[in-house]
Amino acid sequence: MSSSSESITIIDDEPIKKYLWLRWLKYLLLAATFNSAVWGLALTYLKKTPPTFISELIIHVAGSSPGVSVNLPSIGQANTSSGTSFGSHSDPRENYKLMATSNTVLRTAAESLEISVSKLGKPNVTLINNTTLLQLEVSGEDPKVAESKAWALYQSLYKRLNVLRSQEQKERDKSVQQILEDTRIKLTEAQNQLSGYKLKSGFNSSDQITNLIGNMGDLQTKLIDAIAQYRQTNDNLQQLVSTLRVSPQKAADALVLQTDQEFQKILTEYTDATTILTNLLPNRGHNYPDVVEARQKQQASLKVLLQRGQKLLGIPVEQLSLERLILDNSNGSGVKRGDLFVQLVKTNAELKGLEGQIATLKSQITEQKAELNILTEKETIHDHLDRDLQIAQAVFASTLTKIDLSKGDPFASFPMIQIIEEPTLPEEPSAPKPKLVLAGAFVGSLFVTVGLTLLWWREPLLKISKQIVKKAIE
Repeated sequence: MSSSSESITIIDDEPIKKYLWLRWLKYLLLAATFNSAVWGLALTYLKKTPPTFISELIIHVAGSSPGVSVNLPSIGQANTSSGTSFGSHSDPRENYKLMATSNTVLRTAAESLEISVSKLGKPNVTLINNTTLLQLEVSGEDPKVAESKAWALYQSLYKRLNVLRSQEQKERDKSVQQILEDTRIKLTEAQNQLSGYKLKSGFNSSDQITNLIGNMGDLQTKLIDAIAQYRQTNDNLQQLVSTLRVSPQKAADALVLQTDQEFQKILTEYTDATTILTNLLPNRGHNYPDVVEARQKQQASLKVLLQRGQKLLGIPVEQLSLERLILDNSNGSGVKRGDLFVQLVKTNAELKGLEGQIATLKSQITEQKAELNILTEKETIHDHLDRDLQIAQAVFASTLTKIDLSKGDPFASFPMIQIIEEPTLPEEPSAPKPKLVLAGAFVGSLFVTVGLTLLWWREPLLKISKQIVKKAIE
């Protein structure tokens, strides 16, 4: 009990009251100083810091165009393909993000506004996940300035993309120009080779071979018909030869003698003398004057007849042969022997004509076969050159088409951009925010007050505890 009384007595002493009064004063001054500093800094920040406005715009980065396929009839096919960039490992929006903050784009935008790059500032670029959108934030000292900066930045980025696309197209044109020139040279060479070969060989198309084969077919048909007619004519000739027992040449000789009037006159004299002699011999002897005179006339006529026959035929004529050449008699059917001789000569002439026709047809077929072999070889070379020309045409046309198609897609490497949300005109500044600053000052002031309060209670409690412990020990 005594210890408790003494402790209470110590707390109520006058020195302790004075000490407590001084401590209260010290902590009140510290609290006023720190709180004044916190609120002073907050109010000074709100007063001195100029307001900042942020204009936002949202850009859509379009995907690549679909592939194009062009068919060139009888030549070939040209294809161009362009897959979307958003499904690959690289996102074109990352490239555009870097470009939007590059010195080139910022300098162009600053020049359009006639301000410095530092005054323009760098935009804040954000990629919106799982979309093809790009958000740009540009700050300014007032809403109009922020909006104009946003527009200038977008236009500068748009112009830069067009410049890069143009440069890319020029570089591509340079790279393919040599390829196009090479294909053009090859095409010209193929055309010249084919034209030169046509001019040199005289072979223009496969129609020549088709026509030649058709002609050969006609000749073969004519040859077959001629051979069949030859066989039939030859059978008729052999039958006449067998019937007349005379060759076609002898028959022709007989016709020559028959058509000669002088020979026929002499033949008549010889026949008359022979008839008279034949009639006289049964009744008279060989030495009878009439018989001798008739025999002399017969022999004289025969001699002249043989001489005339030799002159007409060009060969010696014997009496036996001469008798066979006389055409006055007729066969048993009533047909004159002369008519049969005429038929024999005509049949033989027809047979000779058919032999010549067959020989001519065979010769023509042989010649055309040789020509067909030559044309076939020429066709092989012609087809090879023509195939080379078609390949050269296909390559040239395909290359040219690909170049034209590539010119039609300038957004392959740098996709097209579109504004989804135009630059906003901010209504309130983004900084400074008075409510946030004041809330921060209030929180700071609260922390200061709580801290000083804890210090206030900690120091006297420690001293009182030490005194109580000291009295207790005594």
